[in-house]
Amino acid sequence: MTDLEKEDIELIAESYCDWNKLNNKTIMLAGGTGFIGSLVCDVIRYRNYKYNANIKVISLSRRVIASDDTIEYIQADVNKELSIEREVDYVLHLASNTHPVQYQQDPIGTITTNIIGCNNLLKYAVEHKAKRFLLVSSVEIYGQGSNIPMNEEYCGYIDCNNARSGYNESKRTCESLCQAYRKQYGIESVTVRLARTFGADKKNDSKAMAQFISKAVAGQDIVLKSKGKQRYSYCYVADAVSAIFKVLLEGIDGDTYNVSDDDEGMTLGEYAEFIASNAEKKVVFDIENNESSSKATYALLECKKLKSIGWEPLFSIKDALKRTYNIYIERNKV
Repeated sequence: MTDLEKEDIELIAESYCDWNKLNNKTIMLAGGTGFIGSLVCDVIRYRNYKYNANIKVISLSRRVIASDDTIEYIQADVNKELSIEREVDYVLHLASNTHPVQYQQDPIGTITTNIIGCNNLLKYAVEHKAKRFLLVSSVEIYGQGSNIPMNEEYCGYIDCNNARSGYNESKRTCESLCQAYRKQYGIESVTVRLARTFGADKKNDSKAMAQFISKAVAGQDIVLKSKGKQRYSYCYVADAVSAIFKVLLEGIDGDTYNVSDDDEGMTLGEYAEFIASNAEKKVVFDIENNESSSKATYALLECKKLKSIGWEPLFSIKDALKRTYNIYIERNKV
C-alpha cells in the first residue's frame, strides 16, 4: 500500500462523523473485496487499531480471502439465500457489477446481483434485527440526465429497451425494495447515489476516467471515443467511502443522498486533457458507436442534502485525479 493510500484511509477515519455508533458493533458487508468495499474495510481496521473500537466486519464475496482480527471473509453468493448465523448491527449492500463492459457482457448477472442480492440482504437484516441497512446506488438511476443539476427528487428518464439499462433499472428497483422493507418490516434504511467514482482500483475498470488514467500511467496518449462534450459529476473513492460512513451513521432513515465531489465546470474531454498533461501526453479521438457507453450527456448531481448533514468532500476532482495517477506510479515502482 502506498503512502497516499494510507493517507486516504486516515483522512476518512478521522473525518467528522459519529464514529461511536460503530464501537463494539458488527457490520455485514456485501462486496467487501471490491473497489469501494475494500476501502471501507481498511477504514474499519484503522479505527480498531487507533481507537480500539472493536468493530467487526463480516465480508461476503465470491472470492476466498484469509480473515484477520477485524474482517471475517466468507465466501457467499448474495443471489442465494444467506444461511450465515451471525448477529449483525448494520448491513451494507455494495455488491454489484459496476463497469460498462460488465453490463454488456453479463446483463442478467448485473440485474440479479442487484435485485435478488438486495432482497436477500434486506431479509437477513430483518431476521437478525439489524439497526440499519445501507444501499449503495448510482447516478445511473437518473438515466439520460437533465440539463440542470439533479437533486434526489428528480426521476430521470431510462430507455428500458436497452440491455445496458438493466443496471440502471435494477438499482432503481433496489431503492424501491428498501422502502418496501421499511414500510412492511420497520427496518431503518438509507441510500447513497454515487457519482461516477474513480480511484486506484486494483482491477481493470472500463469506465472512461479509469481508462484515461490507465493510458497516462502507461505513458500512452489518451483515446477519447466521443467528442468529449459530456458534463458529469465525479467522486474520488475516498470521498465516496467517507460519504457512506456519514450517511450510515447520521443520515435520516428513509432518505437518499447524492454523492459527488464539487463540480469544476469541466467536460469529459477537458478532464482527459488534464490527465494527459500530467503525463506529458495528448488526447486522440477514436469516435465509435459503443453500446456499453452511457446515453447521458449532462449528468450533474446536486449534493446540498448530503452537505446539510455535515459532509464535505476531502478532495477536488483535479487533485484526486493527480492523486490517483501518483498512486499508480508509486505502485509500479514496487
